[in-house]
Amino acid sequence: DKSTDDEWLPEKNRDIGATYDEDTDSQDTESENDEGQDEEESQHDQGAVGNGHMAPDHTQARKNVWKVQDNDFDGDLPPFLGEWKLNVEGKDPIDFFRHLFPADLIDNITYNTNLYALQKGKENLSVTGEEMQVFLGINLIMGYIRYPRARMYWSSEDGLRLGIIANAMSVNRYEQILRYLHFVDNLTYQPANTDRLFKIRPILCALQETFKAAADPEEFQSVDEQIIPFKGLLSIKQYIPKKPKPWGVKVWVRAGTSGYMNRFEVYQGSASSGRISELGMAGDVVMRLCDDIKHKNHKVFFDNFFCSIPLIEALKDQGIYGTGTCRANRLKGADHKLKSEKQLKELGRGACSVVSNNANITVTRWLDSSVIHMVSSCAGQSPEDVANRWVKKEKRMMMVQKPFSVALYNQHMGGVDLVDQCLAMYPHRRRNKRWYIRVFFHFLDVTIVNAWRLYQMFGLEKMRLLLFKASVAPVSKVAREVRFATEYHWPQLIEVKNANRCHDVACTRKTKYICMQCCVRKNDDDLGFRFSYIYKDHLTQNTDHQAVRTNAHSLH
Repeated sequence: DKSTDDEWLPEKNRDIGATYDEDTDSQDTESENDEGQDEEESQHDQGAVGNGHMAPDHTQARKNVWKVQDNDFDGDLPPFLGEWKLNVEGKDPIDFFRHLFPADLIDNITYNTNLYALQKGKENLSVTGEEMQVFLGINLIMGYIRYPRARMYWSSEDGLRLGIIANAMSVNRYEQILRYLHFVDNLTYQPANTDRLFKIRPILCALQETFKAAADPEEFQSVDEQIIPFKGLLSIKQYIPKKPKPWGVKVWVRAGTSGYMNRFEVYQGSASSGRISELGMAGDVVMRLCDDIKHKNHKVFFDNFFCSIPLIEALKDQGIYGTGTCRANRLKGADHKLKSEKQLKELGRGACSVVSNNANITVTRWLDSSVIHMVSSCAGQSPEDVANRWVKKEKRMMMVQKPFSVALYNQHMGGVDLVDQCLAMYPHRRRNKRWYIRVFFHFLDVTIVNAWRLYQMFGLEKMRLLLFKASVAPVSKVAREVRFATEYHWPQLIEVKNANRCHDVACTRKTKYICMQCCVRKNDDDLGFRFSYIYKDHLTQNTDHQAVRTNAHSLH
């Protein structure tokens, strides 16, 4: 049969306007239309993606001989040869966050922000590492305490002013840092550099490394896409009509079933592409995201945008077992051996047909409310499960048979969706015309979610994401153990030209005295030095702090 031996060439054979079989398993399996992926492909012009590297050839032409038989594993999945473990330790939420977002990364952001301000003629910005931490903490707080406008946090109205933000940093200072926030030296850009993510590349590379180092990959992984909402002018901006946020920057993601993001890759469009392999653009994405889990019998799940029989074969050659929904025009001759849709409808809802090739790649055609196709190298029809379905005509629930590959897919495909769900709870969605600022704060939120997952997997006390994020986002500049220490809280006169406002809420005067215990002197060579002061509404709980304020006020 010629159609069996033809190679799948995505550049020529993708019927962009075709209507594919829809998977309407509304309770479990996502639709084969995959949220407008067909419309999305028409905009991507089938280009390669990623960092502009040449895509390797993963497959060779293979002859598929299909037989009516189930998968050889028969429900017993291949044993996992890797070891899932955490490579971080800690007892507080901030400890896990610092493993993923280390201090040297904050120092690098601080350096490039000051450098960019200097290049723009702002010579006295002088942001310190402590200020940058407070700035990031303020932005995290803005994610779960949302105001219509940023300046409302510093409002003079008692009903609007948010003290935890307003007393940590002035609004003018906050806007100054946000204006000059930068992550790379612009002068290092070369005209020959085709990397469209040059402005944010150091952050992306650093987070890639920390995400990978913090935890070994779980046995079950899923590959899907994310959208970073952005509607400004940007060459790599995508439009996917059926997404909740249709405009934005696309990110390919690989995540475990727990919701921990292991790998990601920001889509740069076809302009920065290299040569596409026989797997196609989407297949090459899966291969790149899975290049660190070879030969350990990981199980990877993906939807019909990525799935093809050559991709399943290429993954199996590298010791990775793939499972995914597949479009009818990618079955490479298996559809000739499968029962037709008419035959399945005669058997009734839940009917199934299965074929396998000589490489133990199994294609399962299952009739739910419509026909869907599952392709897997480790799962087929048996052992079957049951699913509850609503019969609209008879207005009752009925039990239908569900193949093992469908049940396995439904169980482990939702890793990336879990990440999206957590990100959507308390996102940083402050409008900004600079796309790299939006991308940075998106991945700052991803870091929070990943740190929360690590905290949960470490077996510490249960904590909701909101409380975890609030614990990671302190804007006080003095450590708790220093603030509430019982010694050396005495006033000290500092040599400054202008007095600073007292940080006691009840006091509106200015002073040149600071607390000897809580002050932090920062000497940044050419950046000069600054003082960080303590603010806490409940300082009256500590008698020594009360004595400091009393003594300092008497010396005004």
